[in-house]
Amino acid sequence: MGGVAMGMGLILLVVLGVAGFFLAKKFGLLGLLLTLGNSGRSRFRRSGSAGETVFRVTPARPSLTALAAIAVGLTFLMNVETLGIFAFFGLMPLTMGLLAFPIGARYRQSATITITDEAVSSGGKSWGLGEIADFNVRQGSRINTDEPPLGIHQTPDGGLIYGRSSFAMMSRVLNRRMIERSYFVSLRTRAGSDETVLSGGLTLDCAHALQRDLREAVSTNAKISIGGVA
Repeated sequence: MGGVAMGMGLILLVVLGVAGFFLAKKFGLLGLLLTLGNSGRSRFRRSGSAGETVFRVTPARPSLTALAAIAVGLTFLMNVETLGIFAFFGLMPLTMGLLAFPIGARYRQSATITITDEAVSSGGKSWGLGEIADFNVRQGSRINTDEPPLGIHQTPDGGLIYGRSSFAMMSRVLNRRMIERSYFVSLRTRAGSDETVLSGGLTLDCAHALQRDLREAVSTNAKISIGGVA
């Protein structure tokens, strides 16, 4: 019986591992882990030969501040016996880190974009030059990072003070750091308003530079004006 139970437990562990892998891949968590060694700023390299231009894009790594917040929170919670009730203060940095860390994760991966005299290709997809309406830069999150409003807080002696929540202020800082590295460049065809992401996990300056160069390359190859480039 013990051997059967152990075998069933091993099978369950494998199934959960495989399911976790595919879920992580779907939501971009693998991209987060694989880009931890990257620079804090995204970049791309452009190369060309006769009739072909290739852009190789390297995304920025996620903010290590969010990862540090997760680590601090886990450290607190894993030391309940030593810290007692104070260990539960770890929930604050853990929650902030877990909310911030996935921002921009879905598209944070290296990308290769190839432009020929006939088409633009990336990620196994291809679009004829005549189909392309424009390339756009988008922010990878709609999370509000404005300064939180003032609130009324009660002091230990029963008094009232005006101030901002420490949790909200710290969370804002972590979210902004991740959003600054969450921009992506997308392609829109003349068929409609839907867009396809070509490259993500970018800093804003890199995203705009990539957009400008893609427009220029397509306009040159297709002999048409795109995105204001003649």
